[in-house]
Amino acid sequence: MKVKAIIFDLGGVLIDLDFSNFYNKIIIQSPLNKPQTPIMLEFFRQSDMYHQGNMTDDEFYQLACDLLQVCMLNQSDFFDAFNSIISGFNSNVAEIINKIRESNQYKLIALSNVNSSHWDYILNKKWNFIDWFDELILSHETHLIKPNPKIFEYAIKKAGCKPRQIVYIDDGLNNIRSAKELGIICIKYTNSEELLEELKKLNIIKE
Repeated sequence: MKVKAIIFDLGGVLIDLDFSNFYNKIIIQSPLNKPQTPIMLEFFRQSDMYHQGNMTDDEFYQLACDLLQVCMLNQSDFFDAFNSIISGFNSNVAEIINKIRESNQYKLIALSNVNSSHWDYILNKKWNFIDWFDELILSHETHLIKPNPKIFEYAIKKAGCKPRQIVYIDDGLNNIRSAKELGIICIKYTNSEELLEELKKLNIIKE
């Protein structure tokens, strides 16, 4: 069956992430001194609420104060450090997306676990990728987060076709598993070269 829609994850695929930036600016500075795994896991687990749009900026900052003990930083400085996780733009993946767009055969959708602070930061970077996509599905707007199957069900509705007519690209294994269970064709992203080869196998990009 012919592919009709292609869904791209953003962070870790089109947008480069580097959590060490956050670590260097926050964790080393805090009284914790060294990362304590249970505390970090709890912080990122609870931050899922922020990604879902169910926590305000003030509440997220307070969470960081309580768990990571970073209140020596004001809220603005904390978010500067938090947003430094976004480290760049993957021009190789951008080139692949543009090749797909040029064919004018597929509906392009971006599907991302992204909080409002990161999203505003991305918009201010003016990477101008938003117009590439026919649909943007953002966790902080939908109040759904990957790998919850409901966000993929929502994406299928937005795609307007059958799951087996959708190709989904993500670097997260749990996200891939969740989408695959709904019948979506999945590509686990590792690098742009392998992605290009997988898209050629599906005849989405020609040799």
